[in-house]
Amino acid sequence: MFGNKKFPGRLALILPLFLIIAACTGNGDQVGGSGLLEANEALVSSEVAGRTLTLFFDEGSQVAANDTLLVVDDSRLKLELASAKAGEKVVQSRLATTQLQLEQARETERFLATERFRVEELLKTGTATQRQFDEIDHQQRQATIATHQAAANIQSIESELVKIDADIARIDRAIEDCYPTAPLAGTVTEKYIDIGELLSPGKAIAKISRLDTLWVKVYLPSGDFANVKIGDQATLSTEAGGREYAASVVWTSDQAEFTPKNVQTEKSRANLVYAVKVVVENSDGSLKIGMPVYVTLK
Repeated sequence: MFGNKKFPGRLALILPLFLIIAACTGNGDQVGGSGLLEANEALVSSEVAGRTLTLFFDEGSQVAANDTLLVVDDSRLKLELASAKAGEKVVQSRLATTQLQLEQARETERFLATERFRVEELLKTGTATQRQFDEIDHQQRQATIATHQAAANIQSIESELVKIDADIARIDRAIEDCYPTAPLAGTVTEKYIDIGELLSPGKAIAKISRLDTLWVKVYLPSGDFANVKIGDQATLSTEAGGREYAASVVWTSDQAEFTPKNVQTEKSRANLVYAVKVVVENSDGSLKIGMPVYVTLK
């Protein structure tokens, strides 16, 4: 048997296979997978049109939540606001005049109602004529119409004021939007504008990333996934080796999917797997976005 020259070649093929089987079965209580580190990010976009006057950030800048990122020229909006407030005063003057007209019409209506009653009584005794009664009755009806008309005018003017107030609120909001703020604390990882650029609604301003906490998504077969739950501890290692990072499971998929194309070979992509999201602290900044890592779940 030892004289068979083909035996060394067969041994060379069998030995790696044995090592792979031993590595897979040597630590049955741990599973894992590889992936790329990602961060929670927010893309800040402009909500108004205007020219950029001042920038308070650059790529790599640290920002706190609600920090002002830049100043957009709001001079046109302030002119619109001044015009709207002037128009509001004019309409308020009209409202005051119409309210006086309503009071006058009501007073006339009350007076004519009294006069109509007197003439009606005189008509019964023959002291007044039917013509006199018809005239005072007509005048009272006209006063009632004037009262209703003044009340309708007041409602119309009040509606105008509501619209003007809405316009003023809209302009105030637009002026406020000329000072966009950071939605979260983090690092500016992308800068899309410079001073002097003309912004339009929806144009990207900056991307802010939370680099103090990163996450990675790994994919596990159903057999390994069955024992994983939210809160489980994990360790994360990089290609450089050496240091390991403590991590924890924060999310698990509720349905199977095909393995993403960028994770495994074409053959293994046909297998159904479950996604697991793991979060790792990065307070010292040693981990970077896009860094390939391997996650071991306990």
